[in-house]
Amino acid sequence: MIRYRRSLTLSLFFKAYLAILNQFEQRKVPVVQKLPQQYQSASSGFHSKIPKSSQYFQVVPADQKDTDLVGRPIVHKSAFKQATGEAVYCDDMPHFENELYLALVLSTRAHAEILSIDASQALAMEGVHAFFSAKDLQEPPFRNCHGIIHDDEVFAEGKVTSQGQVIGAVVAVDQITAQRASKLVKVEYKDLEPVIITIEDAIKKKSFFFNSPKEIYQGDIEAAFRSANHVLDGEARMSGQEHFYLETHCTIAVPKGEDDEMELFCSTQNPSETQRVTAEILGIKSNRVVCRVKRMGGGFGGKESRMLVLSVPVAVAAYKLNRPVRCMLDRDEDMMVSGTRHPFLGKYKVGITKEGKIIACDIEIYCNAGHTLDLSGAVTERAMFHFENAYYIPNARVRGYICKTNLPSNTAFRGFGGPQGMFFGENMIREIASYLNKDPLEISSINLYKEGDKTHYNQPLEYCTLQRCWDKCLKTADYFNRKKQVEEFNRQNRWKKRGMSVVPTKFGISYTLLMLNQAGALVLIYDDGSVLISHGGTEMGQGLHTKMIQVASRALDISADFIHIAETSTDKVPNTSATAASCGSDLNGMAVLVIMSKYQNTAFDYQTCSS
Repeated sequence: MIRYRRSLTLSLFFKAYLAILNQFEQRKVPVVQKLPQQYQSASSGFHSKIPKSSQYFQVVPADQKDTDLVGRPIVHKSAFKQATGEAVYCDDMPHFENELYLALVLSTRAHAEILSIDASQALAMEGVHAFFSAKDLQEPPFRNCHGIIHDDEVFAEGKVTSQGQVIGAVVAVDQITAQRASKLVKVEYKDLEPVIITIEDAIKKKSFFFNSPKEIYQGDIEAAFRSANHVLDGEARMSGQEHFYLETHCTIAVPKGEDDEMELFCSTQNPSETQRVTAEILGIKSNRVVCRVKRMGGGFGGKESRMLVLSVPVAVAAYKLNRPVRCMLDRDEDMMVSGTRHPFLGKYKVGITKEGKIIACDIEIYCNAGHTLDLSGAVTERAMFHFENAYYIPNARVRGYICKTNLPSNTAFRGFGGPQGMFFGENMIREIASYLNKDPLEISSINLYKEGDKTHYNQPLEYCTLQRCWDKCLKTADYFNRKKQVEEFNRQNRWKKRGMSVVPTKFGISYTLLMLNQAGALVLIYDDGSVLISHGGTEMGQGLHTKMIQVASRALDISADFIHIAETSTDKVPNTSATAASCGSDLNGMAVLVIMSKYQNTAFDYQTCSS
């Protein structure tokens, strides 16, 4: 921006001016006018101390057995393999015999009718085997749609509603040939109106997924607003965020040659969903499809549902051609098709006492879902559950609107709507503090949840340690003394500033849909004493497999050297939930523990075996 460039020029000039003055001072050259000390900080730069880090871990009891790894700081089971590059990810797998490569043909328009698709030039290229589009899935038993409300299309049919939407797929002998051929597929469009991008656009056009908003109501907000000393109106917004996992979406589909069986190697947090949707699209039973996941190079929610954008076209191509097919998206492709964290807008009215205690809040929350629903309903609900963060509001009404826009479908992202909701609560606190001319810390302190309070969704808070945590945090951080030092530093320095803040956090783990809070495990014990564990969770760098080995070591009272987890696979543990919602360790750990409890009295001399 022009204003930025002007400001930058003046800033650089001023820093140079100060540097020259300093040189004059060092050489004892007379200076007509010397700037006050507080203005000279501009030339000192922003160098900080050498960063230091600490690791804190639980100290286990002295009598805890060496074979019991729970509570011990052990190395991630794949750490050395990952550090040396030996860890095998999906695209590191050796090529299968007769394997082909797939490249997606993506929409270049946000909202348009598809007039024609011409793949003749692509098919004429040497090494190109096939082109697939919606017409290849029109005949039963094939299907071209999936999703909670079946609004996600495998291949766009008739029109596109987002740039980056999958229109077709080219299959060729290798990656370069497939990608070059995909660029030769000509798609003719007729632009359609309106093109809705922002939440404000959606509100103006009344573009929502449902006719009425989701709503949570608690108390009598109208009476509370009438009794409030002050009523403030405000709004806050949060933009999207790319997942940027190190490993992009990747899938290998391998037909087994008989009975419509297929094996999928997929970078996904949700193997069972990948299995189920693939079977639905192909018109076969789930027992013919096996999805296997060894590890992912990160997920963060981006591989909970949107992996289907790639995995299903790959499976379709493999099924149709009866040959193994592979695809790993390039970074630009991945960012174009996979969606981001949901942008949110919150418009609120809050009633407060003269001390700053919140007694009423009426808030409307708008979520930018993109062009399909995906998981946006649940994300919006979680934001509604978290809008007050850690503060008790006795009278509240929160309404959630899911905006339908012409963007790639936004999806799960670490926190799943919780951070957006909490951001609104913290914004209210700071606005109240600014209005009353008080420290935000004071406003936060008087509004914190206490033992026995109920949330706006009627959950009673039992064993609520929030106040104790808050007080301990302030004490151990020496907050008030350091705050004085910060204020003194800021008074003495015009250009360099320091700051401190304390922010409480509330986050509800597990799935809102209660039936998803389940897990399974399969434990195999061999005659040499070794143990092979399969469970429903997926490993994406968070150390889930390592934790499951810790659980098993305690339950069986054996060394971790005897325990191995090879991969996650739907033919070992079926009907699993996605590894998400911050409950992977809890649910799968309990599944492993329950299974292990059956073997705790098994007679086996591990000492003899190990020697």
